[in-house]
Amino acid sequence: MTIQQSLAFAAAKLRASASPTLDAEVLLSFAIKKPKEFLYAYPELELSKNQSSRFRALIRKRAHRWPVAYLTGHKEFFGLDFIVTPDVLVPRPDTELLVELATQAIGDKRLAIRNIIDVGTGSGSIIISLAHAVSKKLDFFAIDSSAKTLSVARRNARRHGVSHKIKFLRGNLISPLLLATSYLPRLASGKTGKLQPSLIIANLPYLTEKQYRANPDLRHEPKNALVGGKDGMKYFRGLLEQLHSYCHPGLDPGSRTGFRLGGRNDRKSIILLEHDPSQKNKIKKLISLHFPKTRSKFYKDLSGYSRVSLFEI
Repeated sequence: MTIQQSLAFAAAKLRASASPTLDAEVLLSFAIKKPKEFLYAYPELELSKNQSSRFRALIRKRAHRWPVAYLTGHKEFFGLDFIVTPDVLVPRPDTELLVELATQAIGDKRLAIRNIIDVGTGSGSIIISLAHAVSKKLDFFAIDSSAKTLSVARRNARRHGVSHKIKFLRGNLISPLLLATSYLPRLASGKTGKLQPSLIIANLPYLTEKQYRANPDLRHEPKNALVGGKDGMKYFRGLLEQLHSYCHPGLDPGSRTGFRLGGRNDRKSIILLEHDPSQKNKIKKLISLHFPKTRSKFYKDLSGYSRVSLFEI
């Protein structure tokens, strides 16, 4: 079978995909280890038996809704190539909005950001993209509850030459960071015990059970990285509760370390949350519940839907 015939065969098999032609091109390039341009420069080239067999196996998996990124083991995000395995969520283009907003905040001299904290780091795509792009001397922290996920993130950090910049921590939301006494000199002011100006980025699981079940394209990705409880808000509630506790000395679980996340008059840290567009009002109410004096802003994704919220504490 020639390259041209292989592409036509694959496109027909992948009719249910949102991008059958693109999927066929990516998988054929991967199977024969040639760039996309090669496919159209040599359409009459015959595939070897091994190449054809490998390509057909990839197409069978893709036809059963396996993400292309899992089949190739790679996914591009913010101009960088990331290792992707079934232990991590496939990075989405819409999430690049978080990186863009984070970059703007880091570059704002009025904010004087000192720490970058990525909650639910997954493949590490967000924190690594920032560590790779930012030349300023900052402290980077990546947190995830899964050891397997953190292993992939560390591989990606080494791949892009930023492993020396990022500290990877395992645990529930921000708690492992705030309770780790070894990081206090870098995180908090010795005089006040308050968190130095920080940027906290969270791309947490936010789909509802109903949304997850309705989308067969998600069934091969880790459910615990997608679903945020029945209404999708479980992890937002947990994160905001932790932030609220650390911001109020009287309720401060961080007192075990003598460290708290600022006070009522200290609004120097920025929080960025990715969420489903349908959750905008719930997110706004949740922020107001824990931080009634702060104002939240919402930013739209590539499709024009509210995807990211920003607020200060």
